[in-house]
Amino acid sequence: MITSPLLIIVGLYKYKNVQNISLMPLYCIFGFSSLLLLAIYPFGAAKMLTSLVIAGLFIYTAYLIKSMSFVAKAQKKALITCFLVHSGVMFLNAIFLSIPVLSSSIQDVATPLQIVLISHLLLATLSALILPFLLFSNSEYTLSNLANTDSLTQLFNRRGFFNNAKAVLKQPNNNDINVSIIILDIDFFKHVNDKYGHDTGDQAIKWIAQHIKEQFFDEGICARIGGEEFAILLPDYSLRAAKEYAEHLRENISKHPFYYQNAHIKLSVSAGVSHSVNGKMSVKDLLSLADKRLYLAKETGRDKVVSFDEKNLLMQC
Repeated sequence: MITSPLLIIVGLYKYKNVQNISLMPLYCIFGFSSLLLLAIYPFGAAKMLTSLVIAGLFIYTAYLIKSMSFVAKAQKKALITCFLVHSGVMFLNAIFLSIPVLSSSIQDVATPLQIVLISHLLLATLSALILPFLLFSNSEYTLSNLANTDSLTQLFNRRGFFNNAKAVLKQPNNNDINVSIIILDIDFFKHVNDKYGHDTGDQAIKWIAQHIKEQFFDEGICARIGGEEFAILLPDYSLRAAKEYAEHLRENISKHPFYYQNAHIKLSVSAGVSHSVNGKMSVKDLLSLADKRLYLAKETGRDKVVSFDEKNLLMQC
């Protein structure tokens, strides 16, 4: 009975700590305690002590679960409840075992102890079903994040952008709203890589991503969809509003130089903006239209934001 909560605690420690930790001291304590309890277990007082130890272990297990982050919140609460109830059951077990020891008259506690044993088995089974589900949910969530997140910038990658954009726009309260997409690209990025090295180039990408996060993190869905190319989906933003936000981002990047390893590097971005009413165009088509306008921005001078398709007008700017 002691093995059950101890093994859970060991497993939780292994799962919780990314760095490898030595559990040898815990194993030694467990082994010594087991031998000691086995030697004295036939005595009533030892059985009471064992029940109290188990109750304490279940309380500590509940505390460990509570201190950990799990995606499945309801199941987490259910598991904590199971361990706390299990602790209560073991306290009752200790009380029933103490009755014959403390009472001068003979008391029959066989039936209550049988009920405690059945409760112990039911709670242990229920905990054994919930705990793997919790760990699996976290693992699945982590794998999903890895599949949808760009490792360099921690923004969404192309797949994550499309998945999240579709999910947001399918929500009932987002029917017939304005939807805008900004797509931007770092100007002359190949020159940065060639002159300063790819490590500097990676830091420049992260620097641009940080600007995007600061301005758009609470506003829309931000992603790195290519080498030095980023996309931002803005639900409930008109074309004019999206262009103003893109201009603000472009100006911030242009005015603040990027410093890395004593190098002062001036970076700029070009951007294209597209817009539609939700449902009139797909996310893919909106992105394609924004990309076309990004190309026009680069073709007509760079370091600008384009939200229309008239190249002649752009050449006059």
